[in-house]
Amino acid sequence: EQKNKLCELLNSNLSGFSSRKIKKPIIKKDELKLDLNYSKIYAKLSLNTKDQQGLMAYMMNIFNELGLVLSAAKIQTIRQRTRNTFIFQKNENLEKNEEKLLISLISE
Repeated sequence: EQKNKLCELLNSNLSGFSSRKIKKPIIKKDELKLDLNYSKIYAKLSLNTKDQQGLMAYMMNIFNELGLVLSAAKIQTIRQRTRNTFIFQKNENLEKNEEKLLISLISE
């Protein structure tokens, strides 16, 4: 009985979660750098921008939509600035979606 109520509560709270729209953060072109030649098997995306609510959620959503394989990440926030580095496995999705990735992330 209690288990069923808990399951119902969880399902009702999570039902619209995946369909929620995540607000696009403000990222300027000069705050983002993609290096596809970082190494033989890895590419590096560097971000140095103002810390904003939902920034990481938005970025992870874009990475997921494009089928990117994140191998490592360094997330650093100091004094309302975030300096993040993402290391991706080089694959077909990354190479064919390079421009789409940048367009999806850059807002100004």
